[in-house]
Amino acid sequence: MSSAIKKLRRLCIILFIFTATACAEKYKCIISLAPSITESLYELGLEQSIKGITIYCPKGAIKKEIIGALLEPDIEKIILLNPDLIIATKEGNSKAIVEKLKRLKFNVYVVESPENFNEICENYYRLAEKLDRTKEAIKIINTANDSLQEIYDRLKNFDKLKLFWEIGIKPLYTAGNKSFVNDYNYYSKTINVYKNINARYLSVDIEDVIERNPDIILLVNTGYFNSQEPENWKKYKTINAVKNNKVFMINSDNIFATTPLTFANGVKIITQAIYGDIFNDK
Repeated sequence: MSSAIKKLRRLCIILFIFTATACAEKYKCIISLAPSITESLYELGLEQSIKGITIYCPKGAIKKEIIGALLEPDIEKIILLNPDLIIATKEGNSKAIVEKLKRLKFNVYVVESPENFNEICENYYRLAEKLDRTKEAIKIINTANDSLQEIYDRLKNFDKLKLFWEIGIKPLYTAGNKSFVNDYNYYSKTINVYKNINARYLSVDIEDVIERNPDIILLVNTGYFNSQEPENWKKYKTINAVKNNKVFMINSDNIFATTPLTFANGVKIITQAIYGDIFNDK
């Protein structure tokens, strides 16, 4: 082998090592504008790189700057932090704010809104790809899939139950067929009573809920429910869920942070609530 080729090979090895290192440390100052993004970054082992989060984000083990709320982040704080990457969500964050940050020449990456578990995994992988964490993402997605398959297999002989999602109180809000929560229904062997409505979320009348007569009512507490909300349903005694004491409240953080692991854990929480006699041992 000629000395020129040897030098070229050494140069390629050096460049490969440098590129891999540079890629791994590509973003040293990340701002997350949504709880699901912050959770994703934690799972991918990138907490050290997160310098700013919203008031709704999980705090983690390392102190970070609070840069406001999802819809109203503090632009001045963001400018002072001078991030090399800002991550937002299409549904949770204001489009106007995202466009303003882009006009300020910040590098903004926007995660799409998922309609099912597969899209949650796709969005997660794309984010990991941008952050050079694809190996970690694949392991996480496989772990979530294995957990879901185990739960689904245990319910294969169960009949499907009708379920009503209460997402908001005033007005009464629920999920239609465009929401990813329908995959919670799939894995928990239930059917969303509003699956026939072509929308992500919609306002409904209590009379219509009574007519659809769900077997289960899941109250998704987004921070506006009080502990008496399950009791408030007891006056509707004709609903099967009320008659059979199948009204449950679940914290939105446990099911609405759209990461593969959070989704799998959400299915566990829901199935433990509904089928406690066979899932409380897990």
